[in-house]
Amino acid sequence: MRKQLVIGIMNGTSLDGIDFVLTEIHKPLSSKQKPKAKFHAEKNFSFPAEMKSQLARAARHELQVKDLARLHHDLGRFYAECYKKLPPAFKKAKLIGLHGQTVYHEAPRATLQIGESSYLSTVSGKTVISDFRSADLSLGGQGAPIATLFHEKILAGNLKTKSRVAIHNLGGISNLSLISKKGVLLSFDTGPANMLLDLYIQSRTHGETAYDHSGERASKGKIQEPLLRQMLNHTYFKQAPPKSCGREEFGESFLNQFKPNLVNLDLEDALCTLTELTATTIAEAYKRYAKPLPEAIIFCGGGAHNLFLLKRIQAQLPNIKIQTTLDLGWPVSSIEGAAFALLAAYRFWEIPSNYPKTTGAKAPALLGKITKSIR
Repeated sequence: MRKQLVIGIMNGTSLDGIDFVLTEIHKPLSSKQKPKAKFHAEKNFSFPAEMKSQLARAARHELQVKDLARLHHDLGRFYAECYKKLPPAFKKAKLIGLHGQTVYHEAPRATLQIGESSYLSTVSGKTVISDFRSADLSLGGQGAPIATLFHEKILAGNLKTKSRVAIHNLGGISNLSLISKKGVLLSFDTGPANMLLDLYIQSRTHGETAYDHSGERASKGKIQEPLLRQMLNHTYFKQAPPKSCGREEFGESFLNQFKPNLVNLDLEDALCTLTELTATTIAEAYKRYAKPLPEAIIFCGGGAHNLFLLKRIQAQLPNIKIQTTLDLGWPVSSIEGAAFALLAAYRFWEIPSNYPKTTGAKAPALLGKITKSIR
């Protein structure tokens, strides 16, 4: 089947909810052609409070095996319940790409995304493809980033006038894809994006505030340079790509390391400093590894709504045009879900979808495991 309506489901490391993205995908006729994709709709669901608490504990490695197993199945059931509440247009999809919730990532040794796919397949009657990262790890790769396929084939495909562009996701973690007319040149995680900001404001306000809307509070603060320099000494920033990271590097343990310094600051100063950490590590990643620099960086993900963060990145990369995927007709919150819709279609069509050059894998791989419904 050349044309597929596919649902992509993504919930990121920030635990801010689940995005269902309905995408129309056209299969390339040959290896020389690029697929086409069109955004149709998106629907977001929030986690129940208890489930969100358990997911956070799982990500902090605080659950016993029995509790993690129960959560794996409870999350799978929740995906199925969310599917029932989707608008009718979503039910026309024949295929679902399910990323699941990452609770552990230690590449290239191990990665774990939970959320049992069988419940979603049973309720929807659709084929569900999940566990997209393991095949790349089995070939010595990082298993990340894997949205690179969508970045190159779909987003950069709309930028024919650009010789070098970057598609940059600002989720819990920040990752870039540097793309030229010849293909993907580089793709890796640069470090934290929203995760530290969200965790800190949630902790400081005792859960009353989930995130710093548009970076408004951070914009009123002052950068604490000595603290910023300490944070920038993290070993991850000194590693060359291919590399990937997660909550293990830039979650609660990172904040706890600097807690004595942070608690003595005004909230605005702390958020301003954490924002500068993200902006600086992004800018440095381009300056070190993306030479010559791209003409434009197109941002997506929840962090693309953070106007203060984008302003700070622009200040450090003044000669690069800063855009968002909304300029290309894709809402910034839709990209990761749409990326897993495309990955699911590639697996269904049995087309390799990893990028060994950027993940470090020894060979191309079919990403994702298939769960079929008997309905």
